[in-house]
Amino acid sequence: MKYVSPQVNPNRWLAAVMLDFLEQNTEESKVALTLAIETVVSYLEPGLITQAFGPWIDQYMELLDQPESNHSNDCQQYLPADQLESLVESETVDE
Repeated sequence: MKYVSPQVNPNRWLAAVMLDFLEQNTEESKVALTLAIETVVSYLEPGLITQAFGPWIDQYMELLDQPESNHSNDCQQYLPADQLESLVESETVDE
């Protein structure tokens, strides 16, 4: 196993730790990965998220624009349903 120093390359180290949590696939690793993702995302500026994940955002918005009868569970792959509901309730879009 290759050692990645968090002092020398913290980004690569965090990626390795998060991928390890994903591979462990235990309840503890899922909780740790969820916390890590929430922490990283909370530090990112919205513009960086848009820039880095633009294709995902575009695909998600296309799914939301489809008529209600054509919706499938595909939206859930982008955001858990309980988080989607609370997000929709708490956010407004200025046009």
